[in-house]
Amino acid sequence: MLRINNCRISTENGSIDLPDIALDSGELLVLTGPSGMGKSTFLHWLLGDTIKHAKISGNISLNDVSLNSLKIEQRRIGLLMQDVHLFPHLNVVDNICFALPHGIQGGNGKDLNKAQRRETALAMLNKIDMAYVAGHYPEQLSGGERSRVGLVRALANQPQALLMDEPFAALDPLTCEQVSEWAFGELQQQGVPSIMVSHDINNIPAKAQHLDLAKYYRRL
Repeated sequence: MLRINNCRISTENGSIDLPDIALDSGELLVLTGPSGMGKSTFLHWLLGDTIKHAKISGNISLNDVSLNSLKIEQRRIGLLMQDVHLFPHLNVVDNICFALPHGIQGGNGKDLNKAQRRETALAMLNKIDMAYVAGHYPEQLSGGERSRVGLVRALANQPQALLMDEPFAALDPLTCEQVSEWAFGELQQQGVPSIMVSHDINNIPAKAQHLDLAKYYRRL
């Protein structure tokens, strides 16, 4: 479970006192609100980034472990953004292999070797019927393919929670609907609690929680 309690976002223009947030396994929270209100800043604070243009306070815990004093690499939180930053010199399988944690073990209890890591990455693509792009390079992918590969790579890192900042905004409406429906289903199936920033109030799944930051914004 991901919990955020007593969170306040303060900028030079105003502040937001968020209600307490609790997300169980596979649950999704969608944040909406006008630009400049601190949605992306909030995600980067959860991730563990240093925030210079705003002051944020609050308590973060994931699976009953406090994250406030932990560094980014210790938090086990993934981030998926609108511009999927795939390594251009690596094909899709190698991009996913790069994200697999070091020390991941196979059924024999031993660390996976290079060939086994590639097999694991290919199996993830097979699961979503995308093995056909395994050998493709990022420049050869469509927008929808990049978004799906980006999510697969994010999940390959085995995050305990995932943050998404307008991940499907660059897609055409039909592709956005198809890819987002697939993505939310994958996150629910794998039990990853997620928070997504969106400007499109119509792009909120029926089962998702919704938090409109504008309701809590106070100008100075």
